[in-house]
Amino acid sequence: MHYKIAYLTSKDPLDRKESSGVYHYQAKALKKHCGDIYHLGPVNNGIISFTRRAFNLLNKLSKKRYNISHSTIISKVYGKIFSDKLKKEKYDIVFADKSSCEIAYLNTKTPVIYSTDATFKLLHNYYPGYSNLLKYSGQESHKIEQNAINKASLIMVTSKWAATSVINDYNFDPERVHIIPRGANIDKIPDKEKIYDKKKTDVCRLLYMGYEWYRKGYDIAYRTMDYIRSKGIPVKLVAIGCSPPSEFIDDDVEIIPYLDKNTTKGKAGFEEIMFNSDFYLLPTRAECVAIAFCESAAYGLPVITRDTGGVTEVVKNGINGYALDNGAGYKDYGEKIISIYKEDDEYYNLVRSSRNYYEERLNWDVWGKKMKMILDTYFAS
Repeated sequence: MHYKIAYLTSKDPLDRKESSGVYHYQAKALKKHCGDIYHLGPVNNGIISFTRRAFNLLNKLSKKRYNISHSTIISKVYGKIFSDKLKKEKYDIVFADKSSCEIAYLNTKTPVIYSTDATFKLLHNYYPGYSNLLKYSGQESHKIEQNAINKASLIMVTSKWAATSVINDYNFDPERVHIIPRGANIDKIPDKEKIYDKKKTDVCRLLYMGYEWYRKGYDIAYRTMDYIRSKGIPVKLVAIGCSPPSEFIDDDVEIIPYLDKNTTKGKAGFEEIMFNSDFYLLPTRAECVAIAFCESAAYGLPVITRDTGGVTEVVKNGINGYALDNGAGYKDYGEKIISIYKEDDEYYNLVRSSRNYYEERLNWDVWGKKMKMILDTYFAS
């Protein structure tokens, strides 16, 4: 069946900078494999903008925070806006990604598919942005998540970690929860044979990508680099997307605060860095499932990360990298990298198996085909 899909997000789904490009590439996959896509966003609303500014001011003045992303006021405004949009046209499905606030008060008879990588319950006191909340804000956020889940006919999650929360914390039917990892947000996938022929560099090149440098563990990545260096191994660390404190920067570190993959220059720069790196190092303190894991696999770049959140849904030990124990420190990361880097067979086998894993599981075509099978199971007439 060819579906008419309302793609619901308050952000601009055509902007590849939004949600690390997930909205853009996900919509493309739905269009390629499932049906016609009709974008209901972006939403530019004066009430929402004013409310966000007011809450931002409140958060600056208060010792505890208000969770703006799960606000009842904003959620009800979104509910009215999107309900009105859905009344103007008949759709087979509403697909809402990372949009619990947008659908919590949605009024529609059209089946809703809610896609997410974590519930509020999981993020509360786990991600910095969801920590130290006002008691009322926590209660309100939990209610909005519950309302959004209650609205859904199906829920798509990126990990067992998220699925378990949807089922146990929000009492959703496990038969209607499906785990599908997302894909790499890359337009030009490198040739497989080129990846297979990839050679290690003379200098062990570590790549870090992540905006929230503390949550993503940049400081640990720096100390890991320094530890490897202390063992007499030439090493470099390239960090994309963050501006860490000067104490974590030296001559063996290259900081790229922002790299725009939407531009020709940015794409070329990204491709060069990915291909010339030896490891993707992300000793993250809190993580759902980083899209960069999928992108690394496309380039045969072994991932060294932490077993937290939904990470091990896509990072499989000995296949596309290693997820170290939650209590691992910089010496553990350093020793793991050194042991792999020194053994040619182990390193090159990991490069090839990482790329194979991308082909088998971590790309948007696989995601789109699985979505089509699920949609046909529930909605094909």
